[in-house]
Amino acid sequence: MSTRSTITSIACGAAVVVAGSVLVRWRLKRRGADEALLDEDAAFTAYTPSGSQKAWVTGPGGWLTSRIMPVAEAGVYSTVAGLIDLQPEDDLIDIGCGPGGFVASKAQHVRRVVGLDTSPVMLRAAERRLAERIAAGSVELVLGNSVALPFGDATFSAATAIYAPAKATEVFRVLRPGGRFVLADPQPERKPSGEATVSYGRRRLSEADYRLMFSEAGFTDVTVRLDGRNGLVVFGRKGL
Repeated sequence: MSTRSTITSIACGAAVVVAGSVLVRWRLKRRGADEALLDEDAAFTAYTPSGSQKAWVTGPGGWLTSRIMPVAEAGVYSTVAGLIDLQPEDDLIDIGCGPGGFVASKAQHVRRVVGLDTSPVMLRAAERRLAERIAAGSVELVLGNSVALPFGDATFSAATAIYAPAKATEVFRVLRPGGRFVLADPQPERKPSGEATVSYGRRRLSEADYRLMFSEAGFTDVTVRLDGRNGLVVFGRKGL
């Protein structure tokens, strides 16, 4: 590689990082202006091209997000992978798969993966990242959300939802007996007052909310981890 090419690559990388930082700061400033959702299901369409959070997934914002996510979320990918313990015989659904970062880094060995996302921009990025596995037939990408998962009962043995809303009852339905589900929330509700707050187009949920959600959906062995960097991570298993 020539010196000019090296300098250009470094400059482009730096520009992406700087632009990404600007985008994130802009989004964080707007967080306090979020309004309470009258319809909880609105969270599942917030990241569509016409949703309330469309700046993250369309145009320049979507392009930047698709490149930043696999790096920024590497830590939570490791946490989720450790909890779900993917095996070669698993059939995984990754809800809110984004640009395919988790599948590419932590599910290379899995027999079959379906990546589901509401954003065409993210799915195009995932297509590029996972092109070989898509060609081999071990990865499929689907446009949609988890309000009503477009799959039959007991289709998958494992499910992940990393920084994406997921309806626990729908995930439970598409999992086989013994199937595992891990969900990660970057901004759970931490205030004990019970007063609802809203961020990124949805009501924040507390550890108690998630425990109740998973239990009411039918999951057992529910485990919740909280930390400052990755937010909240929940594990649940569908009984045999």
